[in-house]
Amino acid sequence: MIRITSTGNKAVKEVRELIKKAKVRREKGLFVAEGERLCAEIPEDRIEEIFLADGYHGRMPEGISEDDPRILTVSLEVMEAMSDTKTSQGILCVVRQKTYERLQGDFFMILENLQDPGNMGTIFRTAEAAGVNGIIMNRECVDLYSPKVVRSTMGAMFRMPFLIVPDLQEEVRRLKSEGVQVYAAHLKGTKNHFQFDYHTPTAFMIGNEGNGLSDELSSLADQYLRIPMHGKTESLNAAVAATVLMYEVLRQRT
Repeated sequence: MIRITSTGNKAVKEVRELIKKAKVRREKGLFVAEGERLCAEIPEDRIEEIFLADGYHGRMPEGISEDDPRILTVSLEVMEAMSDTKTSQGILCVVRQKTYERLQGDFFMILENLQDPGNMGTIFRTAEAAGVNGIIMNRECVDLYSPKVVRSTMGAMFRMPFLIVPDLQEEVRRLKSEGVQVYAAHLKGTKNHFQFDYHTPTAFMIGNEGNGLSDELSSLADQYLRIPMHGKTESLNAAVAATVLMYEVLRQRT
């Protein structure tokens, strides 16, 4: 088993590049996952390398034995230098990105220009819990493979199918042509979200945290809806709004 003690090691430098640069992640088709719980969620066949700090005795990814040739041990100093977190848990994995050609099912979330890593992670986790079949997002959304987003999904990104598309409008048109009803929360909405029937194929569009949905995309919606709010609140956090909508579908279909 290889042991690394220098922060100048080539493998260590490559990990730091993957953590820091979205361009490198795209070019190599790789990303980095850190921490015992998150690494345990990674499908074994997508793991390229596993870095373990000296003395690590925590959980390993499913199907990985102690003599797996992908394991490299590193000194505590090297692990701290590699880690993107304040305090490393002693395990870090280099993971192969997964590309989905097409989404199957009848329940989808469509994300336009979402920028907050926490919102993206929350939507992925909630989508899995609420029975969403897939998430569609444009390339202007926050990088799904950035360390902050990877951590915030808490493993859901390994199980929730998704598409990152160059033209979101084209994808919405495709969904509609296949019989999917596309909804947008919008100021023009006259009916509350719970007044619609979501037993048929359904997709919700969620827009940028500050600007909402673009006019071009929202104009493609089959229906505008609104989430009722009391008090002086003018809008909900993007992930909260998405959660409200997803769980109304789950409620109706359960």
